[in-house]
Amino acid sequence: MLRIVVVLALLAGFALSPKLWLSSRFYPLTPVWPLVRGFGYPGDSIVLFALIALLIAICFVSRREIFGAAFALLLLLALQDQSRWQPWFYQYVLMLLAIGLAGRKGDAAARQTCCLIVAFIYIWSGLGKLNPNFAGVIFPALIAPFVGAKVAYANRFVHGLALAAPFLECAAGAGLLTRRFRRPALFCAIGMHMFILLAIGPLGTRSNSIVWPWNLAMIAFLLILFSRPAQRMPGQSFPFQKVIVVLVIGMPALSFFNLWDQYLSASLYSGNRCSGVIYFDDAVFDQLPEQIQDYVTDEGPNRSGLDIHEWSLAELNVASYPEVRIYRNVARRICTYIPAGSSMELVVQEKRALVNGGRRLVYGCRELE
Repeated sequence: MLRIVVVLALLAGFALSPKLWLSSRFYPLTPVWPLVRGFGYPGDSIVLFALIALLIAICFVSRREIFGAAFALLLLLALQDQSRWQPWFYQYVLMLLAIGLAGRKGDAAARQTCCLIVAFIYIWSGLGKLNPNFAGVIFPALIAPFVGAKVAYANRFVHGLALAAPFLECAAGAGLLTRRFRRPALFCAIGMHMFILLAIGPLGTRSNSIVWPWNLAMIAFLLILFSRPAQRMPGQSFPFQKVIVVLVIGMPALSFFNLWDQYLSASLYSGNRCSGVIYFDDAVFDQLPEQIQDYVTDEGPNRSGLDIHEWSLAELNVASYPEVRIYRNVARRICTYIPAGSSMELVVQEKRALVNGGRRLVYGCRELE
């Protein structure tokens, strides 16, 4: 059941963001290595459909050969474009790896590993929301569909809820790992996801549809993994569990020092993210393809702006991967349209961090070479 839910959730993510997984698009790919680039049409479509076929097969047949082929294609897609490292994609792949590497003899160990993944998502996500922007902007925006914008941004009770929300999320994640508090933590986590779906789903603002199936999947994971009485599940461990401990439990702590990616640290809707905007003059705008011009905004006389986050949302239906290296790569693509005598600059505002954060970085095409 867990395997089927993970696969269906991953397929839903593919269906809602098809251009993200293809190379034939205007928003540039950011490969891990220059040699690992997209295939272009029709190679990119063949790879995607082959992966979808393998994932569907996994729902019915639990064979290591099928898992191995699916993981190889998932790894290839991840290496071709770092923008694909969305939090939900990262989580689903880790859970599938746990299921596939544990094998039938290690079902209990696979469940234990998936329990750790889900629980620590809440813990790190809650810690990431401990910043003034979440309390002052993100949470009021989520609750506005229920109480109205005026009350959401000005009411003291709402502000108190905003301050308490990160602690409740952390407590829910920690409670899931205990026997005594597992059931109230389960109800708390399910209630949180239902609230998010009502706020941004079809009955709310109808925004960020890519995370709708993620919230539904998380509810299913909670019911599958934590609804039974809390007990130590027998079964031998497997080496990948140690990797999970490092990736899911340990490495996200480095994100508070800007030493680990935000999206690999379960930090979504935290209100504390890196942002990037590209500014240029009218001569550059005239050289851009119409498909990119659609996302450009007027910033004043002879000055236009291209918000990379909004471009990614509009074309790929996913938020931009919030790292400086991604914004630099996107800006390099715009530099290819710069005519002689024109200028362009990329302005990056880093997220706040305990160290190495909060800087305002400005790059021209020469610095991006």
